[in-house]
Amino acid sequence: MSLPADLKDLYASWLEDFISGLSPKQEQLGLTYEKARRNLMEFESVVYYPRDLKKVKGIGDTIMRRLEKRLKDYCDEIGVAVPQPAAMPSASGTKRGSTALRLCRTDAEGSTEGPPTKKLRKYIPRKRSGGYGILLALLELNAISRGISKDDTIHAAQKYCDHSMSPNFATREFKGAWSAITVLKKHNFVIEEGRPKRYFLSEEGAGMAKILKAADDIKFPNEPEQEEGKLISEVSETYEDSEITANLSELLGSCPATENGEQDLSLLDITFRGLGESTPKSKSTVHMSDGGAKTQTSSPVSRQYRSTSPPLTEEIAPKILKRRFEGTSYELWSKGTYEIYPIIDHREVKSQRDRDFFSNAFTSRGMKCEIRQLALGDIVWIAKNKHNGSEAVLNTIIERKRLDDLAISIRDNRFMEQKSRLEKSGCKNKYYLIEETMGDVVGGMAEALKTSLWLILIYYRFSVIRTTNSDATVEKIQSLQTVLEEEYSKKDLLVIKPHALKNQDDYRCELEKFRIEFEKNKTVECCHNFQCFQEILGKGELVTIGELTIHILMFIKGISIEKAVAVQSVFPTLSHILAAYDGCKSPEEAKLLMFQKLGNAPGAKKITKGLSEKMADVFSKF
Repeated sequence: MSLPADLKDLYASWLEDFISGLSPKQEQLGLTYEKARRNLMEFESVVYYPRDLKKVKGIGDTIMRRLEKRLKDYCDEIGVAVPQPAAMPSASGTKRGSTALRLCRTDAEGSTEGPPTKKLRKYIPRKRSGGYGILLALLELNAISRGISKDDTIHAAQKYCDHSMSPNFATREFKGAWSAITVLKKHNFVIEEGRPKRYFLSEEGAGMAKILKAADDIKFPNEPEQEEGKLISEVSETYEDSEITANLSELLGSCPATENGEQDLSLLDITFRGLGESTPKSKSTVHMSDGGAKTQTSSPVSRQYRSTSPPLTEEIAPKILKRRFEGTSYELWSKGTYEIYPIIDHREVKSQRDRDFFSNAFTSRGMKCEIRQLALGDIVWIAKNKHNGSEAVLNTIIERKRLDDLAISIRDNRFMEQKSRLEKSGCKNKYYLIEETMGDVVGGMAEALKTSLWLILIYYRFSVIRTTNSDATVEKIQSLQTVLEEEYSKKDLLVIKPHALKNQDDYRCELEKFRIEFEKNKTVECCHNFQCFQEILGKGELVTIGELTIHILMFIKGISIEKAVAVQSVFPTLSHILAAYDGCKSPEEAKLLMFQKLGNAPGAKKITKGLSEKMADVFSKF
């Protein structure tokens, strides 16, 4: 006895047996089996193997496995072999991915080598997608020999992508097409290095970018000029990319003394000027002269600049020159070449229903602002270069608090954590803007609020702006914008562009180093580029093990940042804390461990017996 060529009727009869064996409470399951049986009988193709059942609508893995088990029992009863897919191919062919070529490899003699390793398909970005735009942008910016920043890549990639490369919080687009960089790094098309991050094309990524460019017949903006103005282009690129080390101290040594005995700082601008550029009468300018006027000094430094200078042309003039100080690149933006305006964090809203209040209020007053996600603070002022769109963060930052939010931040330790991060920003003008809007949560915290305001003003030396509501906040910010516009209309900006910061403390140290050297001239202000600010000063960015330990300790109720720092000074890492508690021989010893170490600490660093017991509950094994 053998099996029929089509087992459809047999499978249908077994489904009827399943239905008849169900209890009244399994009515829904019975309907499922009946639907599967009906669809099976209407199925036009041959059904032989159990896996062929999955081609029938309404039959899934569970029903297929039950029918497969029933088929095996039936074959044992009649004494025939259970049908195997390899013995008799299905009438409708095999599923993709299970072909004979994929199942086994046969050599010339016919011997099989077993199942092969699955070959992954090569990743090719979809046309006009985020990955497509990033690859073409990096190829256009020549990211093979030099790294490109995130902002520059996004700016160049947008024209090759149909979606917004950066998130737009005003339209609730919280993810931009830039997220495709993760896939490109995974497939080794793009290499990420340094802090702040710089992006390079790998050899494979460059090859893929060139294939995409050729397939879609894309021409980069500078390609038509390469043949006609090849010499000018090469000179311009060499001129812009070269960075000459310039130290203000060396220049000041050759400066003539003024009548009142002080050194003349008029030569400060030579560190920012171009190779062989004539010295204009105005200070700190990056604009070049077409004429051949003589320089004001014959110092060795200026002679070096003139001796290595390429021929200047009109095409080179608008470009921003780069210099280097103690291994760190920087640029100078002269007054008038940039505009300033505030950036407001997208989480700053008047209410849940009026999320666009601030942007609409500033726009109606004719004041420019942008809504973005900020790594630190609620409002920061930036300078945007009018020639190349680069952005730098200025010395003014605002943390906006309503009274009820300030009270909550004191309770959960966010207040001290935010204060610590604001200090790391290096901004000279740090403001707490407090809207005196009352809420139920403020009740009982009057003394805590007074203490916090005293700390802000006297101890931490932050400034406080008090307003009654959101409308008054808009007026204060507009007034501050007017003052800053007047101040920066007379200032040149030295924009620092570091590439290898190790932690957040390095961010501030780098800024202080430049200030000491270059802010001797009061018309120059040193600042970081905005991308560096965003990347380095985020909550989770570049934290050390010690900072991570402090953050974890602050999750324990009652531990402020002062107490957490005191504990971390005694026990540098969590491993040291756990080892100390593991060494305790009794629960009583564990409960008093922190009290014995810091029970006599001064002021806010003191650990009481009650708080010591809380910490023992968290870290002790007892």
